[in-house]
Amino acid sequence: MATSAHTTRPSLIGRDMSLRARLILGYGIIVSLTLIFGLFMLTYTRGVRNRLETLSADVTIDTRYSIEAVTAVAEAQRALDRFLQQPNERHYQDAARQIDFLQRTIERLERDAHNPAMVGHLRRIGNQAATYRQIFEETRNSIAARQRARDDLYTAFLQQYQTIEQAISNARPIAPSDYLALMDLSRASTRLQLAYVWIGRMESEDTATAADNALAELRQARTFLRRYLVLNTNPRIVRPEDLERLQSVSESFDRSIISIASLSSASIRTEVLINSRLKPHAAQMSREATALSDTALMALSIAAVDISRETSQIRTIISSVLALLLIAGGALGVLLAALITRPLNELVAATARLARGEGALRVQPRGGRELILLAHAFNDMAAELERERAEIRRQNALLAERAAELEQTLHQLREETAAREQLSATVRQLSVPIIPIMEGVLVAPLVGEIDAERAQLLQQRLLHRIVTERAQVAILDITGVPVVDGQISTWLIQATTAARLLGARCILVGINPEVSQALVASGIDLGDLATRATLREGLEYAMRIMRAASGVRQEANGIRHATVRVRH
Repeated sequence: MATSAHTTRPSLIGRDMSLRARLILGYGIIVSLTLIFGLFMLTYTRGVRNRLETLSADVTIDTRYSIEAVTAVAEAQRALDRFLQQPNERHYQDAARQIDFLQRTIERLERDAHNPAMVGHLRRIGNQAATYRQIFEETRNSIAARQRARDDLYTAFLQQYQTIEQAISNARPIAPSDYLALMDLSRASTRLQLAYVWIGRMESEDTATAADNALAELRQARTFLRRYLVLNTNPRIVRPEDLERLQSVSESFDRSIISIASLSSASIRTEVLINSRLKPHAAQMSREATALSDTALMALSIAAVDISRETSQIRTIISSVLALLLIAGGALGVLLAALITRPLNELVAATARLARGEGALRVQPRGGRELILLAHAFNDMAAELERERAEIRRQNALLAERAAELEQTLHQLREETAAREQLSATVRQLSVPIIPIMEGVLVAPLVGEIDAERAQLLQQRLLHRIVTERAQVAILDITGVPVVDGQISTWLIQATTAARLLGARCILVGINPEVSQALVASGIDLGDLATRATLREGLEYAMRIMRAASGVRQEANGIRHATVRVRH
């Protein structure tokens, strides 16, 4: 057998060794080579590291200082931008804190820096930061003054608007001219709202244009209000106290016009301060911070060249040693693959063939002890699978016979179910009879409990018979209904409404005391539904309706004949 042939073949690693011993031996060789390489690189790189540390110490300090300075400048400008976008107290405190932090940072870096070029840049940034803080405070004061003026103007607008709207809501117009007079107050209120909108746009759009539009709308509002006060002095429409308030609003319009002009001037001054002084100074400080960063980067580039030269030598040595390690590892891997993976691959291939259902399969035991045991276990498993497959084929044949029997039983159940459904449909049709007792009169006796499906069927049949019989009266007899709840009451109202749309009237009979209490407790409006106690009373009421309808038709025919005779 092949097993005996393999036992006589010489090998570098004994075939009686276990897989664990083989893997430990291979890993031991790789670890030994790695330790040798590590000791060599540690000795060599220690000297290189000392040289690089001395070289990069100053460059690292310069780079860190430049990063701190640029970061402080950027943070200060971002905080100032947030304040300009939303000028509130919190953003002001953040911006002031960032600018103070920038000044302290620049002073500290200028004191500790040793590069003369960086010291010059830091000194210029410090001077610019002081000026930047001064301009920022001027801008903040201007924005605060503009905000106060705008808030006062908004407060005045709100009071004026509320006064006008209160006068309109309290007015008591009588004649059409009174309503026309109130139109001036409504126009004044609308113009005041538009002026409010234009004031809000003074920060996001052209300030001068928005202010001009706000002034124009406010003057229009003042014109409409004063015209109303001049032409409508009679307190019959607007109460006297409202007239006095409107007169005060008319006088306050002049002050609001002056406030809008002042707000426009303050906004323009603020924009000029921001665009002509604050932003250019911020740009100058950013350029100086960029120059500082460029100086640090230049020093870093010089150091990088020296470091690159040293690391190039290290890479050369590392590449050579790694190549030796790769060769040794590859040779060891090929050896381990020949001794370990080849038997495993044979087991995998045999397993795949066994899964596809190919015939009896056996593998040849070889390799280490674990692989030989695994091969024997696979052979035992293959034999057991052959026996199980034979048993499965026998069971499948039995299951096929049972499935045929179940299919026949299912077919019989389907036929019985169809017959039951047809019988149920016939019973539902008979459970909702509609009886024509005389021309134009239908009776629907309801017996038993009424669910949603039966109510829908009864309503469909009732409406269909009303159309086919041309019925004018439909009597709903609920004597045999044990319980009438809110759902049945809702259905009765729906049936009555649908019958009325078809020209018929519904009469509800057979109401006992319990049913009447249930109908009242349901809260349903039964105003359109005629009710009688018994079927006899319902028939008498239906006959009166039919006689009344007959008399109306006769009278209509007589009128039509008389009209024809008059025409002739």
